[in-house]
Amino acid sequence: MNFQFQGHKKYLSMFHFSSLTDIVLLLLIFFILTSTYTVLQGMDVTLPAATSSQPPQRKTISIAMTKDKKLFVENKQVTKDQLADALKAVFTQDHQIVIQADKSLVLEEVVEVLDIAKGIGATRLFIATESAK
Repeated sequence: MNFQFQGHKKYLSMFHFSSLTDIVLLLLIFFILTSTYTVLQGMDVTLPAATSSQPPQRKTISIAMTKDKKLFVENKQVTKDQLADALKAVFTQDHQIVIQADKSLVLEEVVEVLDIAKGIGATRLFIATESAK
């Protein structure tokens, strides 16, 4: 028995974008979700709670103070002696300075950082808090 399938070749005259659209949509959702989960690396700061906390309204410079008394200016570790120079390098009058101090720190240590920030000409100084629920 010699069977042969006889048929004519039919080429697609139109390309359907529905499967390609699904893939692009899934990639877009993936990148949007992963870009919103940015985390500050290397700093473990437990912020104090406040009932009237608000997000910053201007360009901010962040100073993080960890419970083991390490200082970070814009995620770069500095010493207390280098703090004024590090702030001068990034500070303009348009900026506000937000201090993210661990709640276990002594108030005097936070005040010293506030004094250094005032010494470079900063007038908008804030202490970061978490929302109390």
